[in-house]
Amino acid sequence: MSQAGWAPRPARYGVRVQHNVPVRMSDGTVLRVDVHHPADPATGEPAPGPFPVLLSMTPYGKKAPPPAGQLGGGATPYLIRRGYIEVLADVRGTGASGGVFEMFGDRQLADGVELVRWAAALPRSTGRVGMFGVSYLAINQLFTASGVGPGSPLRAIFPMMAANDFYRDVAAMGGLAHLPVVRGYAASYVFLNVFNSALEAVTRGGHPRPRSGGLAAVRQHGRDQRNYFRTLIADAAAGGDVAYDGPYWAGLRPADVLDKIVANDVAVLLVGGWHDAFQRGAPRNWTGLQNAAAGRRTYAPLLPGQPVSGRFRLVMGPWYHVTRFTGVDIPALQLRWFDHWLQDMDTGLGEADDRPLTLLPVTGGTLHTSSFPPPDARPVTFYPAPNARLLTTPGPSTEARLNYTPRGPIAGRSREQWSFGVGSYLLSRAGRPSRSGAGNRRLERGSALTFTTGPFREPRLLAGPATLTLSATADTTETAWVAHLDLVTPDGRTRPLTEGALLGSHRALDEERTWYTPDGDVLWPYHRSTRESCRPVAPGEPTRYDVELFPTAALITTGDRLRLTLTTSDFPQLSPSRPARRALAGGHYRLHLGGAHGCRLILPLASPAATET
Repeated sequence: MSQAGWAPRPARYGVRVQHNVPVRMSDGTVLRVDVHHPADPATGEPAPGPFPVLLSMTPYGKKAPPPAGQLGGGATPYLIRRGYIEVLADVRGTGASGGVFEMFGDRQLADGVELVRWAAALPRSTGRVGMFGVSYLAINQLFTASGVGPGSPLRAIFPMMAANDFYRDVAAMGGLAHLPVVRGYAASYVFLNVFNSALEAVTRGGHPRPRSGGLAAVRQHGRDQRNYFRTLIADAAAGGDVAYDGPYWAGLRPADVLDKIVANDVAVLLVGGWHDAFQRGAPRNWTGLQNAAAGRRTYAPLLPGQPVSGRFRLVMGPWYHVTRFTGVDIPALQLRWFDHWLQDMDTGLGEADDRPLTLLPVTGGTLHTSSFPPPDARPVTFYPAPNARLLTTPGPSTEARLNYTPRGPIAGRSREQWSFGVGSYLLSRAGRPSRSGAGNRRLERGSALTFTTGPFREPRLLAGPATLTLSATADTTETAWVAHLDLVTPDGRTRPLTEGALLGSHRALDEERTWYTPDGDVLWPYHRSTRESCRPVAPGEPTRYDVELFPTAALITTGDRLRLTLTTSDFPQLSPSRPARRALAGGHYRLHLGGAHGCRLILPLASPAATET
């Protein structure tokens, strides 16, 4: 994704805003949008254009300031001043829009499709539409792009921090629920419902104020949102249907519509983070789009040498969900992307690019490549061994013991990841060091096992998903496994890389969606996690568990070591349901190390020669 021959043009326009423009949907519900026009700097009147339109649909409030505004709530003057109309819409049941809130779903998809057509027909529009935004707004883009049909005005989207599979990406990790995360997310909706109503009321001008004096509407939106999330959380905590993959989560799975996006001829530039809540989702979305473009199953790994298209791109860096995107100028990249696909400019981001994947590893550098893992990456197996060693050859058979503890020391990285990186974001805005390098060494003070490699003798690039395959015996009908992978520098500093977890009853694999190494080992497990597929652990019987470690990328320099920490909880982020907690209580585990069937960690390692620093 070289920028040779391209530079962002200077700003030419001012900004003029139409507030709370009503847009009636086909079911009669009125959504409210703000339309930001490029304006004549001298007069302040809308410039004649015509201009492409960029659409964003947000539940966080279209006037929200940072950090909520960084999730797509606010306009992007950078793009407007360079010749783009922006349309910011409150999704139904939020902000100034009517209707009842629901996370995505068929009705919200229809809203997106109708708003695309409405935006394309705006005065001074070229008739071409793009979409942009972070998080919820990014997921909305994927669903909308899947529903517009061929020949739509929607030509390109720019989803940042988007899920691939809500259940596996963020609601649960290997069946262990992220209930505190969901509770915090729900609380933010209720807060923003009141906060954004106040912003609407104080915004200057003679525009429509649909909530002025409408306290009843504000309260009703709050009740709708609280009831929606309260029901969801209560069911998950009780071990009900939403504690498993099933019909509810099927409606929150962009993975299932990636082929439709490709069929609708919509170009996609994804942005993801190695510390993001959707860390797992971005690489899955990218490989799925490339497979769909090649006529293959979207859940499959890319084949060696498989052709890829520059129409579908991913930039993945060391960022949290709320972040400043250090190392990448996001507004300039958006301009470059939309200039190419909405204005037919040659910006170097065309379909012919055979390296449409850009990786910024956690430990620095930049890699442009054609596959994930990179083409020269090879799976390397490490074996946990006595004396806290992580070896490249299996040792003699032995055992290690681990007791279930529901609480333990708080891991720095996971705490920051599952609070969406807000703390690091605020520190960075204040000019203070972020928490992105926060260590996990405190885990060793709890009930945990650690295994560390010897110093690497030559630099290596770790890039891709990883699997910790455990062989263990338990005395309970349920087990819980949490694994952290860290980089340890020669001076003893710890750099957290990734994490994975698995509730033992969720151990069954979907073999069609699991990625395997050439030797048949599991490289990227996909657990079924349906109620029907979950089975109790048989006490006293050796059992295999394939723990998915979310994908990461890191440059390992000479003298660095890798450390695996294995424990049974990630407090307070992971919260088993009440039935699972009862089954886990008092558990004692014996891990089988060494020999032909002992525990092993599989990591994709490559030469760092192609990495640009």
